[in-house]
Amino acid sequence: MEINAQLLESIQNLSPAQLQLLQRIISSFEAGVEVTVNSNSDLCAESEFSDYFANLFSIYHSITEHKFEKKSFEFAFKYASLASGYDCEINQNSSNQGEDVNRGGERISLKTEGEKTNHTFKISKFSEARFIANFKTEVEERKIPSLAGTEQDKARIKAALLAKREEELLPGLVEEFRSTVGHHLNSYDRIIGLKSQPIEKDGDVISFRYRLLEIPKQLIERALLLTVDEFKPLRGNGGTSAPVMVNGVKAFGVTLDGSVEKISITGIKISECITHAEFIVPVSV
Repeated sequence: MEINAQLLESIQNLSPAQLQLLQRIISSFEAGVEVTVNSNSDLCAESEFSDYFANLFSIYHSITEHKFEKKSFEFAFKYASLASGYDCEINQNSSNQGEDVNRGGERISLKTEGEKTNHTFKISKFSEARFIANFKTEVEERKIPSLAGTEQDKARIKAALLAKREEELLPGLVEEFRSTVGHHLNSYDRIIGLKSQPIEKDGDVISFRYRLLEIPKQLIERALLLTVDEFKPLRGNGGTSAPVMVNGVKAFGVTLDGSVEKISITGIKISECITHAEFIVPVSV
C-alpha cells in the first residue's frame, strides 16, 4: 500500500483531538522553514541531514514555544545522520564526559546554547571538575573571625591563607585543569553546537533561529597552554577564570566554577566556527 493510502486509512481511526494536533503539524509543514546550508559542509553534504532537522524543528515548534534542549539535539543528530546514510549511535553511558554520538566512526561532542548574543557561543558545562573540591578554603576563611587572638593575629592568619592559595593551591588547580581538559578533548574528534535564539514580535515568540555550528577542537586546545599567571586569584570556593589569547586577542574565556564544580567556556566567536546550517523556524502553537 502506498504511503498516501496508508495515511488516509490511518486518519479515519484518529480521535478529534488527534486530528486537531495532526492539523497543527501539517500547518507547520506548510508554513515551511527557512534553511541556509553551507555548501562546503560535510555534515550537510546530503540534503537529508538538514531536511530532517528542518522537519523535526517544524513538528517541535507546532507544539511548544520552548527551545530545543541537549538530549533532543542528540536524538535529532542521530536520526538526521541515519537519514543521510550514516551509521550513528548515542553514547548510552550517562557518566561519560566524552563523545555524545558516534557518526560513521567519528566521535562527536554535542553542545546546546540559548544565549541572546549573536556573535558568540557559550559552553556552559564543558566538563565536570570535581577536583575543585580539593582546593576550597572558604570554610577555613569563615572561621578566622571567630578564632582566639588579636585582630592582628587574625590578619596574619588570613594573609597566610591567601598566600597558600596563590603559591600552592592555584598551581595545583591549574595542573588538574589541564589534565581534565586534555583528557576530555582526547575523548572525541569534533565539537558540534546548536545555538538557539527566539525571535519575538510584540512580546510574543514568533519563530526560532537555530544555527548548527562546529567549534574547532584545535581552538579549544589553546586552553591547555594557559599558565598559572594568566588565571585570576583563587577564590575561597575554588573558582577562578582566565582569558585564552590568540595573537594578542581574546579568543574565549575559561571559568572554573567552584559553586557547582564545572568548567565553562565562554565567548567563543562564531566567526571562528564553521556554520554548517541555519534554520528559521516559525512557532505555530
